[in-house]
Amino acid sequence: MPHEPSSDHDLAELFREFAATTGSRAPLYADMSEAIAKDPRSHIRQLLNNAPLPQRRPVLFLAAVHHLVLQHPNSPLAQRFPSVTGQAHQRGAQVADLLRNLDDFCGEFSQDIAALISTRHTQTNDVSRSAILRLALAHHPVTPDSTLIDIGCSAGLNLHLDAYHCTYTAENGQWTTTAGNLNAPSLQCSVRAEQQPGVEIGRFTRRIGYDPLPIDVHGDDASWLLACVWPDQMDRISRLASAIDWAKSHPIDLRTADALSALDEVASFDDEHLTIINSWVLSYLSESDQDAYRKRLENLGQHRNLTWVYLEQPSTTKALVHDKALVGDPKRAEHTAVTRIDWIGGSSHTSHLGIMHPHGYWFHPSSPTAT
Repeated sequence: MPHEPSSDHDLAELFREFAATTGSRAPLYADMSEAIAKDPRSHIRQLLNNAPLPQRRPVLFLAAVHHLVLQHPNSPLAQRFPSVTGQAHQRGAQVADLLRNLDDFCGEFSQDIAALISTRHTQTNDVSRSAILRLALAHHPVTPDSTLIDIGCSAGLNLHLDAYHCTYTAENGQWTTTAGNLNAPSLQCSVRAEQQPGVEIGRFTRRIGYDPLPIDVHGDDASWLLACVWPDQMDRISRLASAIDWAKSHPIDLRTADALSALDEVASFDDEHLTIINSWVLSYLSESDQDAYRKRLENLGQHRNLTWVYLEQPSTTKALVHDKALVGDPKRAEHTAVTRIDWIGGSSHTSHLGIMHPHGYWFHPSSPTAT
């Protein structure tokens, strides 16, 4: 094992909690996780102990299973996956049979699952978040030129955020506005606002992505990205496939580094302005590493013009600066917060822009607050 193994009780709780929070968004995974948590046997749960602690989450196990399911679409378990059959899973349907199929599949591919869990990590940069990143970067002040840097970038798909054709629609239907390249993948976002938001952003002179295990969209690893999408969410799978095709013809500078090492390299850049983005990445760091990451950016901002936009969950990124109204409410702290911090001439300005669906389907702006 790469680290001290978790107890079977703790592993069961991880799957139980995941099932409780994902039923409406991922009915198949919710049923699978609940069945795994309730199984009196522990052999399926124990496979998760092959993961290092920061990645020891049910989503990694499920992504590994999904990856193998897509390679073996004729297996009985694969025939329960909407990503294979195109048919939606009905929550609570034939759970006993589902567990039996999962048990057989894990028995046949236990070594493959263990290898994936021990060497992979969940790739969390949903391309639909680019619609929210555009809104955040269009927020005042607009920077004319900047180097765009995505730390924890996976395949670097969000580095194309200004290309994607985004359609923003008022939640009440009173307005619609668009931005981006009509030939690029399309993104849709509902916005709870009476007035149209700004959508124009500056120009990026270069784009650089950092990840401990960057994904090459030209290689077989692109299939891992598809496996990390929940199989019930076929619209996300379709968007991701389109974004991968776009990335193949629009190369990005991808570099191998963890979050803190990446900032060490970024500190050496001599660009006039840096724009750094993170989306559902920092929650995978320990709180001490989150704190170190924030402090390094704060130090960098004392000497460089810098914009930092992060889409992160307050409850799991306590070392970051979040809207106090979210932090103080346990339920709202589970939302994904949209925050922008600008350092210009050594002075910082923090904007708590609102909350969003974790996969970018909607954005609810907050009342103007800044520090």
